[in-house]
Amino acid sequence: MGWAAAFLGVRAVASADGRVSHVHGPNGVTSLPEHRPIAWKMDVLDGPEFDLTVYRGKVVFINVFATWCGPCNSEQPAVVRFAEAHPDDTAVIGMNYEEYDDKVRAYRKKFAIPYPIAMDRQGKILRGVYTGQKMAFPMTIVFHPDGTLSCAWEGDANLAWFESEREAALAGPGAS
Repeated sequence: MGWAAAFLGVRAVASADGRVSHVHGPNGVTSLPEHRPIAWKMDVLDGPEFDLTVYRGKVVFINVFATWCGPCNSEQPAVVRFAEAHPDDTAVIGMNYEEYDDKVRAYRKKFAIPYPIAMDRQGKILRGVYTGQKMAFPMTIVFHPDGTLSCAWEGDANLAWFESEREAALAGPGAS
């Protein structure tokens, strides 16, 4: 783990084979409730408004990032590969916190991000999502197809972690 990850308080738990183990619920990362569907609406970079309820019936991965974040940059190719591998039953949404549109456009272009990027321009959504005063990037929030929280993870993840969390979320609440 590099200095940026240590500075930002990013954590990762990997098994002997390098896979990151499944985590359940808010994990001390988020204040989102586990058993109530979440409904978020916000602007999208160069697109229509983001409405989380539109994605009911799919697993949803919200990948919270900042363009200046080293672990976010390292993780982004895996997020893109994951999104491209599951277009039918899984939605991936990027979420940026209080950065200028031009910086986020350049980031989207750099990584050829094919999915929408929700823009929390005033920080109204994410300030209420993190627990305590600390905000760390990246963070991934996974929702079951019914809109309830499957898990939240603070820190970068690899493709195996995304696949494992997708399977757990598809299994449904209480199944993992």
